[in-house]
Amino acid sequence: MPEVTVLALRCPRCGGGLAGAPHDVVFWCGACGIPQEIAGAGFVERSGKLAAPVVPHAAGGFYLPVWALRVSYTCQWEDPEKAARARLIAPIEWVYVTGSAIHNAGYFGDPGMIFTEKRVLLAASEEGDREAVVAGCARSLEDAKAFVQPHLLTIIDRRVDVTGLDLSVRVSDGILWGVPYREEVDGLRDSILGLTIPTAAIIEFSQIRAGQRMG
Repeated sequence: MPEVTVLALRCPRCGGGLAGAPHDVVFWCGACGIPQEIAGAGFVERSGKLAAPVVPHAAGGFYLPVWALRVSYTCQWEDPEKAARARLIAPIEWVYVTGSAIHNAGYFGDPGMIFTEKRVLLAASEEGDREAVVAGCARSLEDAKAFVQPHLLTIIDRRVDVTGLDLSVRVSDGILWGVPYREEVDGLRDSILGLTIPTAAIIEFSQIRAGQRMG
């Protein structure tokens, strides 16, 4: 039988508690604010920031994780007409990948995909928000990288048929952002674009809500 490793959910940097849901693989330390990703029998630090709200964001909200991956890419087409049309597409510098586990993202919507398509540029919060809950992340950095090419292909395909496209992608940076959200009557509204997704879309949202009550 494979050996089972049990990790204490304590930040290796400061000893603070690491809270999260059962499917999480990255945990935000509530004390020092550094995300810690499970790596074998221990943790590895990841770059993490809380995003400053763009639209009004009342106190007492919470943060959901979104990976931001800085990318460079080249497109080679068999069809010169498609190549010419593709050059009209504004380049994408950051690909965003939703860190929360989502029920049926194709139906409910995928915040990371929307942020990528809108060319969102997140800025770090200067004041921070120690009162808010920062949810753990169900996708590792390597898991997030697997979404980069599909996200780019989806966006390009909406303008130009990607048949015959040879897409080469390089990821040079990865940041785990805490994106501010607030629960409202019609669902969860982000404070970057002001978009809403149903609470039912986020797997284990009940744990986030419970943490919000305890925070």
